Amino acid sequence: MKGGQVSIGKNSFIERGAFFSAKRNIRIGTNTYIGRNSSLSCHVDIANDVLVASNVSFVGGDHRIDNIHTNINLSGRDEIKCITVESNVWIGHGVIVMHGVTLHSGSVIAAGSIVTKDVPENAIFGGNPAKLIRYRKLSNFN
Repeated sequence: MKGGQVSIGKNSFIERGAFFSAKRNIRIGTNTYIGRNSSLSCHVDIANDVLVASNVSFVGGDHRIDNIHTNINLSGRDEIKCITVESNVWIGHGVIVMHGVTLHSGSVIAAGSIVTKDVPENAIFGGNPAKLIRYRKLSNFN
């Protein structure tokens, strides 16, 4: 398998212990923070102004498990799809995001959640599997 490419935008900060898979394409936009011990193990495209807390995992390429005549460790992997994180997203501590998912602009993912499907714009998702909690709204705060 070919090696991947990693690009990191201006004013972005990557904490100690963050892991980037050498075989995946990873793009991080500007003004983005990646927390301590986070793992980017699949193709990931992160836009600008994103907050990724500590211990977040971007995961992809599940092992094939359906053929009972082949040992699982020899069964190969599915296609690894890209995770897309649009701008102005906050991903809480310990979240797992599965490959192929898009976190749309302004969304928030609660700590400890497992995200298995796309998250709409300005939605707050949480749980296992992550589900809609509510939508963000305008406030009178400055």
